[in-house]
Amino acid sequence: MLEGRVGKLPHDTLYIYGADALYERIDTVVAHDGEFCYTAKVDTVTPLWVLFPNKHREMVFADKGLSATLYGDTASAGHIHIEGGEQNALLRSFYNRIDSLDAHEVVAVADSFIRANPYSEVSIYLLREYFVQVPKPDNTKIKTLIGSMSGNLQDNNYIRQLQHTLNAYKPLTKNSVVANYNVIDASGKNVSTADYKDTYLLVTFWASWDEESRARQRELIALKEKYAKHNFDILSISLDTERAAWMKAIEEDSLTWRQANDFDGWSTSLVQRMQVVQLPSNMLLNPQRRVQAINLYGDDLDEKIGELTEEKKPEKTIKKTPATIRKQKLK
Repeated sequence: MLEGRVGKLPHDTLYIYGADALYERIDTVVAHDGEFCYTAKVDTVTPLWVLFPNKHREMVFADKGLSATLYGDTASAGHIHIEGGEQNALLRSFYNRIDSLDAHEVVAVADSFIRANPYSEVSIYLLREYFVQVPKPDNTKIKTLIGSMSGNLQDNNYIRQLQHTLNAYKPLTKNSVVANYNVIDASGKNVSTADYKDTYLLVTFWASWDEESRARQRELIALKEKYAKHNFDILSISLDTERAAWMKAIEEDSLTWRQANDFDGWSTSLVQRMQVVQLPSNMLLNPQRRVQAINLYGDDLDEKIGELTEEKKPEKTIKKTPATIRKQKLK
């Protein structure tokens, strides 16, 4: 059971949902004067996200028979605290250690924490937050940190899937064929290879939390307009794990082409299929789904699309009249 006493909520509704496939549900919780009570039906240690109305979210570890308390002030960053359970205590100790550190120092502390706590579920969370779901993951570092974990942690479904992805990594190159795919767009509709069978398609990868990839998305607005009457289109795949943040970025940046996301971050199906290892990334495919270019931007991308989609002008023909026929015979 999770109890909460949280001040300065913008309104009284918050959401609690699983941080991995172990707890595949989203629950709406109503707080009264900042107080709420929630019971998670779990049989083992399970990471949960508590999402507050101001978009701040807090990690909580639930467990069978465990009672925990969340308290603090959502208006102040870093002023939410959790008490109850060994895993929550370990996570709080980590937060205390990184208080006032810069980003580089935080990553170093996360590294040492994972190595020092090979049996803790917190180590999986820190691996995902600071080493996997980042713009340019270091695969060698990730493998090393997984290797430092206990057998029980390595049997975790998320870690097993991550290891499979790392072991199967083989980057696509020019003329590689991208296999059939199906993804879901922002309106909940299915997007498949059949939708682009006669089209040169730019598949782009981005996330609302990565400003460089967002900037690259905004650059595509003019490109989409320029080639609107050509056999060219764009499909953007987000690595966001929060729908609200993703949809907000789409609206703020005025992205009008199809946007897709399965909310699995770096485990997203097309991210793995196309072996994307950094943000931003893109691949330009021809109608046969063969890779024509990888990670082209700006004028280089514009020039390549123009080269591929340029419509061949029909050869000029001379209308034959009796007079031209006689002239041809005289020759």
